[in-house]
Amino acid sequence: MDIQDLKKALYEGVVIFQFQKIDGSLRAARGTTCPDLVPYPDVPKGLLTPAQRAARARQTVSFYDIDKKAWRCMRIDCLWSYERAMKLD
Repeated sequence: MDIQDLKKALYEGVVIFQFQKIDGSLRAARGTTCPDLVPYPDVPKGLLTPAQRAARARQTVSFYDIDKKAWRCMRIDCLWSYERAMKLD
């Protein structure tokens, strides 16, 4: 799976995906990175923390979990599937 396609889909709207957690279980999530869909206090400020820079180097994808109302990340090699649920124009 192409990490850039996933990042683009997350930025353009909501994506439903499944990934394998570190403990081996599967997790379904609805996520986004679209600034218009992330609630005000959680909107990114534009600066990367050292942890975020390290995450990018490890081929991880950060996303705002719509159901948990918090930022999460996953390793791209653990992604099982994804599909667009909503795209903003």
